[in-house]
Amino acid sequence: MIYHIMEKQETVFDMIAALGARFKRYRKALGISQQDIHRKTGVALSTISLFENGKGQGLSLSHFHLLLNALDLKVEPNELIPEAMRSDLAGLWKKQNKLSGK
Repeated sequence: MIYHIMEKQETVFDMIAALGARFKRYRKALGISQQDIHRKTGVALSTISLFENGKGQGLSLSHFHLLLNALDLKVEPNELIPEAMRSDLAGLWKKQNKLSGK
């Protein structure tokens, strides 16, 4: 899917790459190494590196959440999702919850 965000056409991959770059900048500003993040979360160093370098399309939501927590970033998941995607994702979550019996 392609979304129009802030007058710029972006794919989901573009948004993941942007999140990874922001995470990397913030981590470095805090003086925390990838190794520190790995030790704190158990997320593989290669996964952290791929995410930070714009190749984190395979990053699971659970790993993403662990990475945010490792930097003490207390963010509601919907705050990270661009407005243009929220209705699509809400529908997917509702369908997933229905299938899992929640």
